[in-house]
Amino acid sequence: YMLKTDCDNLKNVTQQVETFLEGCSVAKSELLKEMITGLQLTKESLCGSELQEDLNLWRDCFNPSVFAGCKKNVEERLDKLKQDGALGDYEKWCRNKSLSYQCALKAGAGCPTIADRARKAVENYINTLMDVNRCLRPTVYACEGKLVHDCHWKFVYEIDLTLPLLQSGEGALATCKAAKSVSTCTRNVQIEQCSEEEKTYLRTVEDGFRRSVDSLCDEKLPTSAEVWNKCLNQEALKNCTWKIPDPRDFDDPYLQFCRVKEERLKCELAAGSNCSASADVAKKALYAIRMTEIDIYNCSRPKLDGYGGSGFRTTPAILLTLSALCVALLPTRQTLLLDFN
Repeated sequence: YMLKTDCDNLKNVTQQVETFLEGCSVAKSELLKEMITGLQLTKESLCGSELQEDLNLWRDCFNPSVFAGCKKNVEERLDKLKQDGALGDYEKWCRNKSLSYQCALKAGAGCPTIADRARKAVENYINTLMDVNRCLRPTVYACEGKLVHDCHWKFVYEIDLTLPLLQSGEGALATCKAAKSVSTCTRNVQIEQCSEEEKTYLRTVEDGFRRSVDSLCDEKLPTSAEVWNKCLNQEALKNCTWKIPDPRDFDDPYLQFCRVKEERLKCELAAGSNCSASADVAKKALYAIRMTEIDIYNCSRPKLDGYGGSGFRTTPAILLTLSALCVALLPTRQTLLLDFN
């Protein structure tokens, strides 16, 4: 009875979603297509004529001890990541929910092939549940590249609020401490299951940032920053940056966005070109921060006078934020996962 109820509910919700989206340009949203496909697959799985028999086989071969051990490991890893600063409360909640449900598939890994329909139904159901909860699917969480990105981006974002002016005195020491904490944030993050393309991107960010820490922790930076902040020609900087074209005015906004980052840095360095040599440490620190920012945005490092550069470029990690859409109204009783909470 409950299985039939879930099937009927899914048919109803699927029809509502399809009606709601009539006339919408779904083809332009890969994420939306994935969610709709997931909902349709879940409906087909739950409405299969032989699913009840397959579910009985699945429950008979399901290994509760494997499930419990897997969930415990997930919770312990996520606790470590949160302690390191790599996870916030909501992100931890989402990952715990998603990866714990994934443990159900591991607990049923020893089931015979005759139970494959049930396994697929559970997998499809888990994906839909994650969509409904505005979390990512277990296979997406397997690659923790987003955490590496976020650890670095949090540092860059906070320090970028005052650039090109730099923290001096005690503020410079705090910046150094924050820069060193990034390695703590990423120390338990796993990227083994990321694509080779994404691994290359992440390593580029990490390697570049490690080089930046030396500049940000230079013992001369606190006093050098004071000199830099006073001698920076703000009027020249304003006039220079005003001439940088808006990236939205070009056919390829991403490439132009990278160009804007480069031109902005050139303006900042030029605005401080008349500073004395005692400001050089600060100028080097500014360059290091901007290079980390450029790496995070996956732009090519510019070749500027007196500085190195790299033409290395990869496809950026795609960071997805799922929307529940109409699927959030899914009135299911979660038949397949009754035993997995």
